[in-house]
Amino acid sequence: MHAVRHHRGKIRKDALLHSTFLIIIIIILCSYADAFSVMVPARRLTAARGHSVVLGCNFSPDFGANPNLSSLVLTWQRQEDSHVVHSFYYERDQLETQSSAYRNRTALFVTELSKGNASVRIEKVGINDAGRYLCTVSTNLGTDKAELQLDYGAFYTEPRLTISVNSSGALVQYETEGYPAPVVMWKGEDGENLTDHIQTSVQSNEETGLCYVKSSYTAPNTPLSLTFILENHLLHQYLQRPVSYTGGQNSCFNQVIVPVVVSFLFLVTAAMLIGYMIARRDKLKDCFFKKG
Repeated sequence: MHAVRHHRGKIRKDALLHSTFLIIIIIILCSYADAFSVMVPARRLTAARGHSVVLGCNFSPDFGANPNLSSLVLTWQRQEDSHVVHSFYYERDQLETQSSAYRNRTALFVTELSKGNASVRIEKVGINDAGRYLCTVSTNLGTDKAELQLDYGAFYTEPRLTISVNSSGALVQYETEGYPAPVVMWKGEDGENLTDHIQTSVQSNEETGLCYVKSSYTAPNTPLSLTFILENHLLHQYLQRPVSYTGGQNSCFNQVIVPVVVSFLFLVTAAMLIGYMIARRDKLKDCFFKKG
């Protein structure tokens, strides 16, 4: 009998401990569910030169149906130098603390703040905007922060084509500007990669945030048919420009006909000058004899 009572007591004790454990777990889960948190939808973004970009940031829980932003303090900063990109507290933008590099270029979605939207828009993106950004939000429910990386790129302009012909062959050259440094290839008529007789230079300009690219292919003979290819992987830009050049008639014209024409014009001009001088001399003689 004593053993039965002891067994029942142990069962009740185990049940109590189990219930207590479940209650603790539920309390912990509820506390985590209600914990204040800040998050970014994308930890890495890409912005194109001259365009706008939205640095996404959200916090929860939000202010609900009856928002009171008096406790909200929101700050966007650059991680590298701690410069203030945009800040909001006392229920208004605090542009006095903003870095001059972002003046008149940023805006919050103020009507969305009560819903937990702490995103900031940056206009006219330039190369100096690239870097890491920190979104810090505080309310009466807590404080948290999240970080993201912004990459900068510039679409390459339409490549400018020039073709120069001389006695050794034809020089085909393309020039363009963009960012970052691209992948440049030349392909032959049958799609094969051309590696010989190619020169490509890339010069970076930190002030403009652009790379000046000049790539050329020297064809030892003409006619020729090839393709210039440029890839900007960051902005998913792909340029492909085919080039066809027969060169036969033009080369003959440049190397033979042009010198002949120039020589002929020179002779005609010289003959006209000599004729003019002879006519003027004869006219002077006639005047002299008439006076005599």
